Amino acid sequence: MTTQLKPHRRAEKFSTRRRRRPAWRQRLVEAERGVTRDFRDDSTLFLHFFSGSVILVTAVVLNISPIEWTALILSLTVVVTAEIFNKVLLVIGKHVDRHSTAPLLNDLRIGTAAVFVTIIGGLLTIGLIFGRRVWELFGA
Repeated sequence: MTTQLKPHRRAEKFSTRRRRRPAWRQRLVEAERGVTRDFRDDSTLFLHFFSGSVILVTAVVLNISPIEWTALILSLTVVVTAEIFNKVLLVIGKHVDRHSTAPLLNDLRIGTAAVFVTIIGGLLTIGLIFGRRVWELFGA
């Protein structure tokens, strides 16, 4: 007859298994990893965040209204989101079969055009908000 030793119950507490995070927390972790990866892979997102910071500081100096803040933040968010989606298209395009490069290249150009249109719309929105406020300060 052989004797088998059983581990104590407390040993399970210190096991190397990771506890599962709640789903909402795991999504936050994945979002943070995606943003940091995009920052490392491409300088375009950094450029958007830098210009967004300059725009936000300008908005504070010009003392814009709450509704203008809403439009400003919404336009900045839409531009960054469009840029991230375009990055996703580019990454997926690298993994697609190499035989379909011509249609894929056209699709990637459409994605880049969508980002461009979004940036133009955001710049127009920001220009109208800042232009009106500057006109009030220095105009008639």
